[in-house]
Amino acid sequence: MEITGVNSKNYTSAAAAAEEEEELQETQEESASEEAKEYGVATKQKDEKDTAEFTKTDYGEDDVEEKAANFIQNILFVGGLTDEAETELTRYMNTFDAAKFIKSFGPFSSASEISAAMYAVTAGMVKYRDEE
Repeated sequence: MEITGVNSKNYTSAAAAAEEEEELQETQEESASEEAKEYGVATKQKDEKDTAEFTKTDYGEDDVEEKAANFIQNILFVGGLTDEAETELTRYMNTFDAAKFIKSFGPFSSASEISAAMYAVTAGMVKYRDEE
């Protein structure tokens, strides 16, 4: 089968466009990596294994566990929760695994990042009596 009507100009343009797009993507990844390094954020390269890398400013397991416990205690302290919600939150905190939490949502470099992750995890557990 013979291909006819192929214009080398069009082929060259398509190949050049694909190459240009690839170069643009590499440039964007490099600039994002440089920006992350400037702000002290740990980044992963595509070929690295799925491991957590910590910098000096990242929170460790003990710190994360403490902040998570404080987050749960604050919710429980406010009150107005249903009995089921209180039980579920208490059970969650009793079985809290800081290492798994950090691997799933971290690493964390501020208490607000930990709070945001805790909010995401516990949002479905928090139910107030007024909502029933």
